[in-house]
Amino acid sequence: MAEVSREIVIACAPDRLFDVVVDYARYADFVPGIKACRVLPGQGDRRVEYELDLGLKRIRYVLRHVEQRPTRVSWSLVSGDALKISNGSWELAPEGSGTRARYSVEIQIAKPPFIPQSVVDKLTDELTRVQLPKTLEAFKARAERP
Repeated sequence: MAEVSREIVIACAPDRLFDVVVDYARYADFVPGIKACRVLPGQGDRRVEYELDLGLKRIRYVLRHVEQRPTRVSWSLVSGDALKISNGSWELAPEGSGTRARYSVEIQIAKPPFIPQSVVDKLTDELTRVQLPKTLEAFKARAERP
């Protein structure tokens, strides 16, 4: 299991960044690796189905999002074909004329039978070390766009 937190300062108001974070249906337009993203019908907390391409493997999963405008969005795993755990949050706070965004995630990839642990470890590393910085930069670029 991997737990990672990163912070980034984004040159926009917290409300603007919050709107970008909760615009799940557009993630495939700008978040690296997201091939499809669909908000599922229902009331209450938002459930979103994702398809993520990690290069070595494509995974599908559903997250339950809890939105607390304009400071926090958290999520937890509902189901997934390769994830055992996916919990996390965006925490947004004003900083100067922008927003300090803290992205935290706890993730564990399920190890299928007959797949070496080294492959599972490589996928986890891809998600936390490579994908996360790219994701934060994508949100920054999207939120700062006029």
